[in-house]
Amino acid sequence: MAALVTNKFRIHNAKQFIEAFDEVSFTSGAAVTDSSGLLNSNMYLFIGKVTGWSDDASPPSPTDSVANTHYENWRDMIAAKKITSSDVSHAIPRKNWTNNTNYFAYTDNTNTLHSQDFYVMTGDYNVYKCLSNSDSNSGGTAASTSTTKPTGTGTAIISTADGYKWKFMYQISASDALKFVTPNYIPVDTVRRANGYLANTFDLAPAQVQYDVETATAASGGGNGAIEVVHLTTRGLQYLSETGNLAGVTNTTVVTITGTSLSADDCIVNNDIYFTSGDASGEGGTITDYNGTTKVVTYTPATTAASSTDGYAIGPKVVISGDGQGANVRCTVNASGSINATAVISGGNNYSNASISIISNASQSNSFNPSPTAVLTPIIGPKGGHGSDAVQELGGFFILINSRLEYSESNNFTTDNDFRKVGLLAQPKFSNGDFANTTVVDQATAAVVSSWNGTTFAVDELVTGATSGATGRVIDFTGNNTIRMSDIIPSGNSTTAGYNAIYGYFTNTEVIAANTVGNGGSGASATANGAGAVTGGDLERFSGDIIYVENRSPISRATDQIEDVKLIIEF
Repeated sequence: MAALVTNKFRIHNAKQFIEAFDEVSFTSGAAVTDSSGLLNSNMYLFIGKVTGWSDDASPPSPTDSVANTHYENWRDMIAAKKITSSDVSHAIPRKNWTNNTNYFAYTDNTNTLHSQDFYVMTGDYNVYKCLSNSDSNSGGTAASTSTTKPTGTGTAIISTADGYKWKFMYQISASDALKFVTPNYIPVDTVRRANGYLANTFDLAPAQVQYDVETATAASGGGNGAIEVVHLTTRGLQYLSETGNLAGVTNTTVVTITGTSLSADDCIVNNDIYFTSGDASGEGGTITDYNGTTKVVTYTPATTAASSTDGYAIGPKVVISGDGQGANVRCTVNASGSINATAVISGGNNYSNASISIISNASQSNSFNPSPTAVLTPIIGPKGGHGSDAVQELGGFFILINSRLEYSESNNFTTDNDFRKVGLLAQPKFSNGDFANTTVVDQATAAVVSSWNGTTFAVDELVTGATSGATGRVIDFTGNNTIRMSDIIPSGNSTTAGYNAIYGYFTNTEVIAANTVGNGGSGASATANGAGAVTGGDLERFSGDIIYVENRSPISRATDQIEDVKLIIEF
């Protein structure tokens, strides 16, 4: 059975993931609220694995087995930091505007749009969608390169000198640029919420200009099924045209033109006339009669009364057929008789299919009949119109998560060792069984020791409990009195209950020792300092769900260092 999971489904999943940070998880029991009063799920970014890969320069791909995902990643865990809704954004691949580059023009008739370079980000962090690329075919392929960078943050379609047309989509704020822009991805969002109001969590200025674009689309003739752009597929030849200023006005349907190129009676019947200046600017109609001697033009329907010196343009008539209404497109013709450009006067609405025919005067001699004929392709915009929903339109089915690990995070994150795993942990529990909700958690097993032999425990080395037989990897040895360890493996042969009452784990009074120097260890040893000396991590091991893991080359830490961790998840 043929089936398709659409891009809409991918975006839906991405939106649900983000929305989870402002909702109560079904596993959380009682509602948990942050300082803003928003209900939220508890998601943590964790780091782990102090020991090296077989090749640290080429980490292995994670495997989604029970042994790895559910258990090994937990044993490797060092610490975790909570992710808030402000740490998460939709994202799209970064495409910088570059001079002399072919950009793909948006089209409604392709299933590869989101794999194309159909949008750009400029150096001022403005994002534009390419609507036309000079000579576009119906597939959006460019016949010419972009040589003029789009500028501006207005709501109207932007035409540049190189023949491209762009739609300003949104501006990335300075704070979002710092937090979410990477060499390969940029953030994207929709600022108009379900209630129609501007979300108050955004930097006001960038959010406002995007909000203006989102809300102005329908008002400017866009909206559902609007034709806001026409691709010029074939320019054609021998089309009659003329521009100039009127010589006189008889009434709202009869004017006199000044040009001399149109000398044959009725040679422009069925063509368009529209006014380019004056009170009737932007209006026009279909020519029904023309006197080549007197230059009197009769047209329908009536327009606003023009003045005798107003500008006019005459060219072939563009007729749009389809299941919508209200679309109005005009074109201009160059000196060679080829269609030079199109202008959408009104995008109309409710089109789901459309086609264009170009009408010239077929009743005259062949010298007035275009050959070859031009081909124009109407492009139906997305639901809501171009710019109404940047996430949907640009393919925001990527999620970018940013978390800053600042120094030691109140001594919860080691600054004496590196790490090689980064992941996401959803809905973990504290060791007492409550659902975790604090900002940072320390997941190391810690042993406060006495009777230390004076030799410093080396990071990453294996230590063993003399009584329990449990082993662990040293994360750090802080204050010369506390060993913090990960990758704890209990001894299956021990009958002595350890720190969490599970047989085989480190006990409160045993000697914890590394191998001797000759056997690859530091030779350090110390005795756990009595009742309560050995404690597990803040989180209940194996609680919650590890939903994402990255294996990385080692990332070193230091007391004066901040790591800016960015994760990209594709739905």
